[in-house]
Amino acid sequence: MGVRPRRRGVPPVVLLLISTMTVAACGGSGDKSKNLVSADAGIDALVAAAKKEGKVTIYSAQGLDALNNLAAAFKKEYPGIDVDVVRGVDGDLGTKVETEFQTGKGIADLYVSASLPWVQSEAKAGKFLAPTGPELTGKGAYDVKKYVHDGNYFETNSAVLTFGWNTKLYPKGLTDYPDLLDPALAGGKIGVVQPTAASLVDFYLWLEETYGADFVTKLAAQKPRIYPSSLPMGEALASGEIAAGSFVAPIALDPAKAKGAPIAYKMPPSGAWGARYYGMVLTTAPHPNAAQLLANFMVTEKGQELITPAAGSVLPNVPGTLITNDKVRVQAIVALLN
Repeated sequence: MGVRPRRRGVPPVVLLLISTMTVAACGGSGDKSKNLVSADAGIDALVAAAKKEGKVTIYSAQGLDALNNLAAAFKKEYPGIDVDVVRGVDGDLGTKVETEFQTGKGIADLYVSASLPWVQSEAKAGKFLAPTGPELTGKGAYDVKKYVHDGNYFETNSAVLTFGWNTKLYPKGLTDYPDLLDPALAGGKIGVVQPTAASLVDFYLWLEETYGADFVTKLAAQKPRIYPSSLPMGEALASGEIAAGSFVAPIALDPAKAKGAPIAYKMPPSGAWGARYYGMVLTTAPHPNAAQLLANFMVTEKGQELITPAAGSVLPNVPGTLITNDKVRVQAIVALLN
């Protein structure tokens, strides 16, 4: 048997070195930005880095069909990069992202949410990587001064609600919200949404701010039918249950209209009420370059046409879009909850 070596204490400096090496080897929740291609490197370098990563996961509250269409176009544009789409509501997805922040085990690379209070809170905590794609850094048509915000989150598009009418029951149509006060629409011929959530209360506040403090009172005097959301209101409009609706979603009406439903809608001349969507590349992103490339693609004209049908765009004159984000209300949810 050999001589057993005498045990000695390990110098503190060695312990520190071992600890540092262990953390580095395990990956931990390290700074993903160290592997991120800089904005100055250009699109070719970003594409190369993204293809090396080979995958990107997006969590989003945007429409599933639109997300799948965007993913398919992105994979065609950049072959070799898989896209994993996880669609859900803001509350559920935000909780998942928070868990990934806390554990340092990121799954999502890019997150798109309409919950501005959550986004602003996490932005202040430094949870988002600075955009690096050419569109999001001022080298394209995207207006970074208008749509990229402090804390590294950026606007991607918006969902919008507006007024609509049944063309058979009300053939002269509507031009703006005040037209809903037409006496011919009194007595249950108008649909309104029940203000059961802070966001819906904000809709009525927007109506008063835009059309006068007594507008909602006048609308109530029309004795409208009350609906829980835009979807059943749109269905009631198409079926002829009501002649006009004050809270309908164009993206839901268009398919019915294409099938022959007698419905029409317009965007208010002074701007619309809706929900702006905000994109973020997460500090825990396993594939940060692929996330930056997908974020950049989303705000190109091609990306906007796919992700923003019958809704709001961050670029002007995009085919199929109805309005630009700067004309969509920024909801004052925080003020309502306080």
